[in-house]
Amino acid sequence: MGDGRRTASEGGAAAGPEDFYDALASDYHHLFADWWPAAQWHGEVISRVLADRDVRPPATVLDCTCGVGTQALPLAALGYRVTGTDLSRRAVERAQREAESRGIPVTLRRADVREGRAAVTGIFDAAISCDNALPHLLTDLDLERAVRSIRACLRDGGIFVASIPDYDSLRRTRPAGAPIELHGDRGARHGAGQSWRWSADADHLDITLFSFREQPAGDWAVSAHETRYRALLRDRLSHVLTDEGFTRAEWLMPEQSGYFQPLIVPVADRTSTSAGERLR
Repeated sequence: MGDGRRTASEGGAAAGPEDFYDALASDYHHLFADWWPAAQWHGEVISRVLADRDVRPPATVLDCTCGVGTQALPLAALGYRVTGTDLSRRAVERAQREAESRGIPVTLRRADVREGRAAVTGIFDAAISCDNALPHLLTDLDLERAVRSIRACLRDGGIFVASIPDYDSLRRTRPAGAPIELHGDRGARHGAGQSWRWSADADHLDITLFSFREQPAGDWAVSAHETRYRALLRDRLSHVLTDEGFTRAEWLMPEQSGYFQPLIVPVADRTSTSAGERLR
């Protein structure tokens, strides 16, 4: 069996998000049957959510946890003026390669979501953070810093779109993980699965994400990537957003939005700090 890579340090501690996504960047497409068509679907759903709130191309969008570009690139391809930032340098580098190979204009740079205001210029019409990114922030203090930075990047009345798993339900059932899914034809298959370990109070979970690649000789290369998430409740996230300058936070469940995770869509409060003051 393959290389058996792990991102956890010796002693079993889960890796932080930077190490986790640095290690996962080259394997990220194995999480999908075909990454780019899946990414285009992500972009189409998020663009509908934005358009329903009068944010349409060529509006400016900040993807403040862009990873390898799963949402940022298709939104840019649809005509939005997109800036993507991420803590993982290797993920940003891969996003750049994916954009260049498709001729997609997008601005990408490395930045911690908690400090994103210092890393980008200008004020945006919308910001997004998708696919379980915010739950990497394990404390209220870090979550508040991130939301404050995101608010500072938005014009008054701007839109924020974030997605997280349905932790309200998952904390009750505490599933052991996500089953392995394999894609492709025999001899060139790939796939991924997850193992989850919950804390006693169900406030956090450590995950091991396994990715698989079938080799021409019939053997399998397997990589294991470990990290920790906060099982962030919807009410907690709503309160932090309200406290840090957002209003009218609306939750869209998958049956409403068509997205695979619950979405929260708050509006940057017009009565909070002005754009000019935020830029200073």
